[in-house]
Amino acid sequence: MPLGLSPASGQEVNTNTGMVCRSFASLKAVIEEQAAWLSATTLTVPPYDLSTDDETAIKTAILQLNTALQGVDMTFINRLIGLPT
Repeated sequence: MPLGLSPASGQEVNTNTGMVCRSFASLKAVIEEQAAWLSATTLTVPPYDLSTDDETAIKTAILQLNTALQGVDMTFINRLIGLPT
């Protein structure tokens, strides 16, 4: 008998995998939008008034994350969630 969240059938494997891939694709798109917005926005002026260090940390984190995620080959992920490849 499986323990915890171990899938008990092929259908559960498909469902779990599909949910993970769909969540990943959605988060990847949100991060891409956030990176585009941050690239065009100065956070050290009103209404944000962040320090230069905070702006650098935020932008660096999101832009590096976006760069890494955009490098992911989405062929099989898209296939699993029903998007064109």
